[in-house]
Amino acid sequence: MLNHDQINFFKRNGYILLENLLSTVELDEARSQMHFLLTHRTDAPSEIGFSMEPADPGKEWPVDPVNPERVWMLFDTPLAGDWWLQNIKDSRILGAMSDLLGPNINFHNGKARIKPPGYGTHQDWHQDFPYELHTSPDLAAAILYLNDTEVGASATEVVPGSHLQGVWKHNEANTLPMSDVEAFGTAPVALSVNAGSVAIIHVLIVHRATPNRTGQNRSAIINEYKTAETADLWGNKCAYAELPLVRDGKIL
Repeated sequence: MLNHDQINFFKRNGYILLENLLSTVELDEARSQMHFLLTHRTDAPSEIGFSMEPADPGKEWPVDPVNPERVWMLFDTPLAGDWWLQNIKDSRILGAMSDLLGPNINFHNGKARIKPPGYGTHQDWHQDFPYELHTSPDLAAAILYLNDTEVGASATEVVPGSHLQGVWKHNEANTLPMSDVEAFGTAPVALSVNAGSVAIIHVLIVHRATPNRTGQNRSAIINEYKTAETADLWGNKCAYAELPLVRDGKIL
């Protein structure tokens, strides 16, 4: 799936962008599936977790009908239906994960991060590994953006090369102070991408969600993968955890 330069870029920087991975038809279907979940919460399987932002008390931001309840996070999205289950098995993503992590890939967890108009952030700079502990940090997340992102419009920010420093010391809120990020000496990069693109980020890369200062809801589907060889140490109870997806480089 990936060429030599892409693999080396990921190794050096801890992330890679797969631009315009979805076709227009695929993107339209993904948006339709997301819209249905966000507007039919009571019809969704009870196991799917919904987290909602409070209503905007100052009425500064409009309510986007795509996300009328201001949902900001969904958990265990593979349980939402056949399309969602097939989404975690996308051969393009699995091929990339196999190129980056190794020939034996398992599923780890699935969720969606949604940013309604005026969304701030619920988690500042952090690494995912401290609360997804394994015997080795051989995990990566694939973030599928359903809307364009840029600075001020829900772009993910990453600190290139930060994954090479191992686990950073987090505070009691499991976040990192800006002073530590600045001391690292590498400027953060905002991932400005077209809808239908995918960012793959290493479990140790320092990153954060940024605000959505637009009047349009912005959504991303996040599926995380791991090598079969690294053992879970945090007690993962997410849907389809450890589902085998690739063995010896072959997609199952």
